[in-house]
Amino acid sequence: MSLLSLQCRHRYASGFELDVSFELNHRFTSLFGPSGSGKTSVLSIIAGVFRPQQASVRLNGRRLLDTANGICVTPARRAIGLVFQDALLFPHLTVERNLQYGRRHRAAARRTVAYARVVDVLELGGLLRRYPRNLSGGERQRVALGRAVLSGPELLMMDEPLASLDDSLKGRILEYLQRMIAEWDIPTLFVTHSQAEVRRAAEWVVVLQQGRMVAEGPPDEALARPAPLAWGNSAGPVNLLRIEQVTAAEGHLAARVAGQDLFLPLGKPPAVSPSFVQFRPADVIVSRQDVSGLSVRNHLHGRVCQVAPVEGAIFVAVDIGQIVWAEVTPQAAAELQLAPGAEVVCLLKAHCLTLVS
Repeated sequence: MSLLSLQCRHRYASGFELDVSFELNHRFTSLFGPSGSGKTSVLSIIAGVFRPQQASVRLNGRRLLDTANGICVTPARRAIGLVFQDALLFPHLTVERNLQYGRRHRAAARRTVAYARVVDVLELGGLLRRYPRNLSGGERQRVALGRAVLSGPELLMMDEPLASLDDSLKGRILEYLQRMIAEWDIPTLFVTHSQAEVRRAAEWVVVLQQGRMVAEGPPDEALARPAPLAWGNSAGPVNLLRIEQVTAAEGHLAARVAGQDLFLPLGKPPAVSPSFVQFRPADVIVSRQDVSGLSVRNHLHGRVCQVAPVEGAIFVAVDIGQIVWAEVTPQAAAELQLAPGAEVVCLLKAHCLTLVS
């Protein structure tokens, strides 16, 4: 029995057709795709706030929606917690009373979550007497997370919850979310159009495009398939490498990535672990042999594991212990004989790397 199964089909007056089917069994799944691909519509169907022309939704074997047999469980009895881009807190209630609202509205809950533990895990103790207008964006999202968890959901669904936050806050909120999921083992469906968020947190990803599922699987595999790579509004795959042992050195930061040295721009070492660096495939220079006498500090050795042609370019995946994506021209790929198994060196300027904690 799957955790969540969905089959839905709906044709809108605009002509857009949603035709999606999938089954989920992972604790943290991302629903990923460009704007207008149907992500929010899928969440609305699962939550029960939109009834399509044809659909079947099951959660832990329980039928929530079956249009063929006239079954439609009300949203309040679906035991699903929701967190949106706008935290949608009650402005006239304090943080404490917003959280208590989640506790009072859990008639359909299948699990019990301790209030004091939620406050502790999400570090809300100092905010309880404050009102939403006096909270930062990150604080509001933590309260929204707490309220959703306190409803005792079988499934937590989040619709672009980090989209309105500064980059410096996104990693911190993801850390809270991962801590919360691990603490209460709450299966989560996380909607986003950010590859970095998917690669950092998701165990499984369902990729939508124009109302259809075009890929699914572990993030590194699903996002490496031709359809996502060739999206017109995409810059191709996002490089996000997990780094260790970050230390300050003269004029730069130093770290280790998959057993190799990595030089970063000068800055303050991250206070949390793990940390990541993000960079574009276009910032990677590929060489068939190591080259000395260059100003480029980072020389990461690896082996080509995938070559993906798209319009006007080729994306090359290099396994260095983690996956590094490089964007090259078709001519360069041919001249360098870039094919799976080829040993290469990825050259990266330090200033192209962005530290993410």
